[in-house]
Amino acid sequence: MLIQYAIIADIVGSRALPDRARAQQTFIGVLTRAGEGLDLPRSPYATVGDEFQAVAGSLCSALTLTLRTQLLLPDPLSLRFGVGAGEIREVGTVAGAPVQDGSAWWLAREAIDAAHAAQGAGLDFVRTRVRLNENAADAQAQHADRHVQQERDQVTNAMLVLRDQTVQRMRERPRRLMGHLLMGATQVEAAVAEGVTQSAVSALVRGTGAGLLEAQALLVAAADDRRRKEGFR
Repeated sequence: MLIQYAIIADIVGSRALPDRARAQQTFIGVLTRAGEGLDLPRSPYATVGDEFQAVAGSLCSALTLTLRTQLLLPDPLSLRFGVGAGEIREVGTVAGAPVQDGSAWWLAREAIDAAHAAQGAGLDFVRTRVRLNENAADAQAQHADRHVQQERDQVTNAMLVLRDQTVQRMRERPRRLMGHLLMGATQVEAAVAEGVTQSAVSALVRGTGAGLLEAQALLVAAADDRRRKEGFR
């Protein structure tokens, strides 16, 4: 079974937005930009109500999309994300667009519900949750796999809690600067884009943004290592 990553996003505090139509355009614009270079099987798109969806081919791409989006969104706009790993299959079309189903979408729904519940329980900074799924050939392997899956969920969500809190504590300009850097800009290019000095960007990279950059670097390295291992199979 091909494992893919379904991403569901919904708007935080949507009822308080003064201009929902303009906000909707901003959300889809930022999501589209955040997905650049990630080779997404299905780019971000708006669904109904306050939701957006996308599909990623790897956990690294899915989590990079969610981080870039959080960094690039202007105040007071914010999205909550659920990422589910599993099967994605097309079950039909509506207005020429494919309609999808599968375990990845079910788990993404569970994940975004968990993010919503965490916010309701007092963790206002939480924006992202994942639910990961693996396919096992027999009952014994499935039993062992459930423990592996649960541990992967917990470890990944532990990282995301810290990542989300870091992002939500940042002011808007430092967030945008980090967004430029994670989109591939150099420190000089990020500084020019935001009208600040390169030394200000360097201070951010060494200070508040250091943890985010290192966490992202480790995520990318893990994805590269997995691809290399799969290439030898």
